[in-house]
Amino acid sequence: MFTQPENNGWVRTLARFGFAAKGLVYVLIGALSLQAAFSGGRTAGGREAVGVLGDQPFGQALLFIVGLGLLGYALWREVLALKDPGHVGNDAKGTAERVGWAVSGVISAGLALTAFQLALGRSSGGGDGSHTWVGKLMEQPFGGVLVGIAGLAVIGVAVQQFRKAMRSRFAKDLSTQAMSPPERTWVFRMARVGLVSRGVVFSIIGAALLKAAIAHDPGQSKGVREALSTVAESPFGTALLVLVAAGLCAYGVYMFFCTKYSKLAHPAA
Repeated sequence: MFTQPENNGWVRTLARFGFAAKGLVYVLIGALSLQAAFSGGRTAGGREAVGVLGDQPFGQALLFIVGLGLLGYALWREVLALKDPGHVGNDAKGTAERVGWAVSGVISAGLALTAFQLALGRSSGGGDGSHTWVGKLMEQPFGGVLVGIAGLAVIGVAVQQFRKAMRSRFAKDLSTQAMSPPERTWVFRMARVGLVSRGVVFSIIGAALLKAAIAHDPGQSKGVREALSTVAESPFGTALLVLVAAGLCAYGVYMFFCTKYSKLAHPAA
């Protein structure tokens, strides 16, 4: 049933709806962090972005819609990981990719749960939740080692984002022949800028996980919001935060393009 999500109507619909939801979240993360850069406020992660939706007119309905979209995106990622419609294989490289997709699905499902909790008037906690899951992982046997492995994996994802941006590897997962020349130009621009910004954020998160593993201190870990705060606190921080936050907005726009042009058999980001 799931072996070819690109040919399965309801899975395809959920996946494309999921791109739109993810795009909205990234645009909000970028916009809120741009606001922080110019006004001196706090940067934002996924939870803060979803929380903003609840403050809008018809906020409860918006939260449910975005939550469903993120849940659809999570389901699609799990289908990719389990059924491998893109035929990445079971070798070391293919397995690493599929594990990454599965983890991405779990993260999206967690954000969907946050949206549903807020829609129902329940508190979802603060921040990106990184300290919580890192702390729980460290309580397990060899927990520090597991957190270190997670850090290396996140850094690996960051490197992958940079490579996709520089070599335009995302293009093979898009129906570029269906794009008009102006659309293709903008899709490539948004994807490259967005992937570089994600690479920066994931690099900081991965390094923080390694630091937490070495210190055996969950408090050293960072989520998206804390990673953007780290950018803001660096030399030339305001200018760098503007660039990274604008890049995350660009990634969100790229996700909107993916609702129409993704081939769905393989992630385009």
